[in-house]
Amino acid sequence: MTVLAISTSSPALSIALVDGPCVLARRHELIGRGHAEALVPAIAELLGAGRPDAIIVDIGPGSYTGIRIGIAAARALGAAWGVPVHGVSALSLVAAQAFAADPALAAVFALIDAGRGHAAGALVTADLVVPVPVLMPVLMPLLPDGAALAGAGAALLPGTIALHLDHPDAAFAGRLPAAALGLPQALYAGD
Repeated sequence: MTVLAISTSSPALSIALVDGPCVLARRHELIGRGHAEALVPAIAELLGAGRPDAIIVDIGPGSYTGIRIGIAAARALGAAWGVPVHGVSALSLVAAQAFAADPALAAVFALIDAGRGHAAGALVTADLVVPVPVLMPVLMPLLPDGAALAGAGAALLPGTIALHLDHPDAAFAGRLPAAALGLPQALYAGD
């Protein structure tokens, strides 16, 4: 089953066509702003004449505008193509990338840069289901034994070592179990 994955909650424009963990096509680039103008043409270029069987969209936390752009595009394409649309936390995508890099991890504290010196994060286990994310100042709580840091928000913590400092990457959506998917409804930092 081919899935179009979309992530626009960060400065990255990240889209991928996946079939399970197999990435069939991918575009992941830092564009900062301009997701509204770039997203649909990027999807058209990525898919060509093909259509996916489902869509997974990053619902945040992250950029308020970016989240809305991704969800609106996913819902519109889902309705036009008659395919289901599922939402996933940006933190699940960050954690999925970390677990792909190190499958022996017990848990990962996935962090995104929430702006203004804050990070949004959650402790995610191998099931990749994200509990309610927390908005926090750069001060970090103690991590449980066996937990690692991952995501762009980890760059706000000087002297820490993270598995990766990347923004949510749609290419890892195919690694997410059904339990990590939900409704395509926005999840803003602090919700």
